[in-house]
Amino acid sequence: MLKTRNLIAPLAFAASLGFTPLAAQEVTLRMATAAPTNTIWQQQFDQFAADVSEETEGRVSIEIFYNAQLGAEQAVMPQVMRGRIDMGAFSVASLSDQVAEAYLTSLPFFYDDKDVRSCILDTVAGDFNDLIAPTGMRFLTWSEVGSGQMAGTKPFTTPESLRDLRVGVAANPVANLFWETQGSYPVNTPVTEAASNISTGLIDAYNTIPVFYLFAGIAQVAPVLTKLDYVMAPAILLINDRVWEKLSDEDRAGFERALAKRPAAERSAAFFAFENQIYEMVKGKGGQIVVPTDEERAQWSADIDEYYAKVLEDSTDAGRAFFDKMVAARESCSQ
Repeated sequence: MLKTRNLIAPLAFAASLGFTPLAAQEVTLRMATAAPTNTIWQQQFDQFAADVSEETEGRVSIEIFYNAQLGAEQAVMPQVMRGRIDMGAFSVASLSDQVAEAYLTSLPFFYDDKDVRSCILDTVAGDFNDLIAPTGMRFLTWSEVGSGQMAGTKPFTTPESLRDLRVGVAANPVANLFWETQGSYPVNTPVTEAASNISTGLIDAYNTIPVFYLFAGIAQVAPVLTKLDYVMAPAILLINDRVWEKLSDEDRAGFERALAKRPAAERSAAFFAFENQIYEMVKGKGGQIVVPTDEERAQWSADIDEYYAKVLEDSTDAGRAFFDKMVAARESCSQ
């Protein structure tokens, strides 16, 4: 299940050859993202581009292509790996198509709360960069996809409430395994088909993020959103290694200063505050937000360690070592 694809081997070799940094000069980097315009994603990415320009005194410009203008994430990712596109913002799920172990950062019910999550991700950032290094891409910072909730025509506060039901999911074997262990039937359902599949009965429930729930029309046919927070999947900002190495030392330092100006934890807090606004909008439109009790929530994670063990069975040594570092970080961050 968790195996790195052969595609990355020649890229790793190419990256190992190294490139001599150029003297500081003006350069424009193309950045791909599926994020739509007029959203908090655009606000944060535009701010990042402005910070990079300021910290490099205008020598480095980032041209951002929103709304998947350069292609879907699965198609764009290999282009960034090869350097045909300079950089991109991606979901971890898309990266896991190339390095399956990357999905370990998105395991269900791994993070106790958002603050602990930010601490864990900051702690393992360097290890994550090492994990994905064979792809020929460099990890820059964490971003957000959104928190995982369950939409339907009724609440789903316990695993029993979903037993034997068809749950619309993304096509990810690690995530699908979780729903199978809970007694549900995962059904591959793109977000563009979620509303129609619910309304026609092809699926009984749909796991979604608040932004899609409201703005993709899912709330209209599934007016009850159970706030499980079963996953808080990070997104990632990546740059091609060769593109990074071609930047001057001065401009790479400017990049680092730009990233430090607005830490990932700060941007995450703003993102989740935006999600809270969405919940209020849903209620304002007649929808219902259901929050499980502590006892109900505990049922979801009762056998979670067994699920993690199943995931790690098919992982690589590097993946298991990375998971151990995540567990150690969680213990430290939870104190």
